[in-house]
Amino acid sequence: MAAYIFAFTLGLAVFDFGNASFWPRVLIHCALLLLIFLTIINWGGRTAGVRGFIRQLYPVLLYPFLYLQTQVAVHWVFPGFLDRQIVALENALFGVDPNIWLTQFESPWINEWMMMGYFSYYPLLFVTVLPLHLTGRIREVRRILLGCSIAFVISYIGFVLYPLEGPRYFLADRLSPGLEGWLFVPLVNMVIDTGAIHGGCMPSSHTAVALVVMFWMWRIRRRLAWVLLPFVATLVIATMWGRFHYLSDVVIGALIGVAAYLVSARIDDRSAHERTAGTSSGEQSRQTRVSTVTASPG
Repeated sequence: MAAYIFAFTLGLAVFDFGNASFWPRVLIHCALLLLIFLTIINWGGRTAGVRGFIRQLYPVLLYPFLYLQTQVAVHWVFPGFLDRQIVALENALFGVDPNIWLTQFESPWINEWMMMGYFSYYPLLFVTVLPLHLTGRIREVRRILLGCSIAFVISYIGFVLYPLEGPRYFLADRLSPGLEGWLFVPLVNMVIDTGAIHGGCMPSSHTAVALVVMFWMWRIRRRLAWVLLPFVATLVIATMWGRFHYLSDVVIGALIGVAAYLVSARIDDRSAHERTAGTSSGEQSRQTRVSTVTASPG
């Protein structure tokens, strides 16, 4: 995450130098880099207590902030949004706009179920990672957060390289005013209206991160994975149901999620192999020294 923050700060220097918000953002990013550095240096081996919690889970605390920061970068590459291209592509492939096609199935009860699935994204990391941390399964915490960090960073870069405002803006004249519902529909609308950036659609980071968590849970906590499966499946559909994403966003997000999981698993497996090899080598050296001492005369 520190590398991404540093790269983003360089981007600010290239594209936003001279803007009123430039120096405040740069100072905040530099302060974050310093805090990350100090946390790793001073609490690198901490796994318990408040310090251990901060050391192991600080990426989770950074994700929302870094997401909001991408708002200023959405038009670094393109001056406008590129939704017209995606809508044209999907119409050419399917003969109909998938977002418009889904509206025929809308009803308050289905809307509520879909938005419940969508809302489950927000506590997803906490209900999976926090119990692992509290039970001392630190390696598994690091596995999951590595995969999530990869997915988030790729998604944030995607927001900049291919800016889309999403169906709820671009297709507003062809969609109904809004979903009907009683609890989760207004709850999700409140979260989106107050916390979503305008332009963070390609790819669907919700899909990418949810799949990373799902794959890791399937590998390390299979029973919990079965519990999460209907929520994650609903979440993926709900990204389109709520008019937040196009089908293309979801597909690309899913591919990123798979790739992020595979990369994080590969890194973890390699680290485990190196630790095992180091332990075996150390044990072999110890046994050699013992044998030498035993065989020495006197």
